[in-house]
Amino acid sequence: MPQYYYNPFGHSADANEEMKKRLAEDRIRQEQKRELRHISISMGLTVICYIILNTVVAFVMMMTDTYTLYYSNAVFQNCVNIIGISVFSLAVPFGLMALINRRRYTDSVIPNSTISLKKAFLWIFFGMGCCIAANIAVSFLITFIKEVFGYQLVQSEQLEPNSVISCITLFLSTAVVPAICEEFAMRCCSLQLLKKYGKGFSVFAVSVVFGLLHGNIIQFLFAFLVGLILAFVTIKTDSIYPAIFIHFLNNSMSVMQSIIQYAVNEKTAENVLVILYIIYISAGIISLLCLLYKKEFFVKREKSNILLSSWEKFVSFYCTGMIIPFIILIVVTARTVEKI
Repeated sequence: MPQYYYNPFGHSADANEEMKKRLAEDRIRQEQKRELRHISISMGLTVICYIILNTVVAFVMMMTDTYTLYYSNAVFQNCVNIIGISVFSLAVPFGLMALINRRRYTDSVIPNSTISLKKAFLWIFFGMGCCIAANIAVSFLITFIKEVFGYQLVQSEQLEPNSVISCITLFLSTAVVPAICEEFAMRCCSLQLLKKYGKGFSVFAVSVVFGLLHGNIIQFLFAFLVGLILAFVTIKTDSIYPAIFIHFLNNSMSVMQSIIQYAVNEKTAENVLVILYIIYISAGIISLLCLLYKKEFFVKREKSNILLSSWEKFVSFYCTGMIIPFIILIVVTARTVEKI
């Protein structure tokens, strides 16, 4: 009969090594959860700061009796939007957030990898084509909700320009400054901070925040979709400049319509907008085909040291520091839905 002997250094040693490995992974996982919760708290406080500063700007205008002027003078409204909203309420708080969390960034806060002019144009026109498609999709959705469910989605109207100065300030407050400040806040400070937890997760998470910051259903739907596009382009190019140009071109379409309507007439403004739509859609399709041919959409799987599952990332980010500002923004956004 064969004899079997117990080997204390055989399977038991392997089991101990496996146990040590699992304990180490659990420890790393808990550390990553804590860091993601810390990031969530930092970003949540920054969003709350954005809301508070917007309220402060409105309160100051009420106390100084300039609130009525804001809704009656286009130049004053545009200047307040530049200084009070884009710079003071958005760019500054997110810049401070990035400064406080500077050690948590694995890459530069501002992605600025060298990109060829040809490649930049391809991504910019691809992004613009996607923005036009998103605009059309949201317009159809709004019409569908209105006709089928009887709900009207409303948003605050911006004053139309009535002078050359108001045209200039409108261009700056709607096209130039938001393209820089919003991309700095969202695709630099926020996206770069979350990117190490997964590109897909970071693109989606930041786009939700970007949509809710706009404060109404119409702009949330559109801003969320555009946010996905801008974040995707930033990730693919590792440069913020294509996203800034896409943002600028997208916002400048409504500005051009208002300026041409003031300078010429409404019909000409509508015709110019249709021409721009055709140009951007055509250029977007051509750019898409070129990018596909060059295999620019190919995703190279990179080894990651992040052990969290998608669900763990979702819970750690959305259910800690971001939950209160999300509730506030959702309540504010829901108020823009009216029963017809």
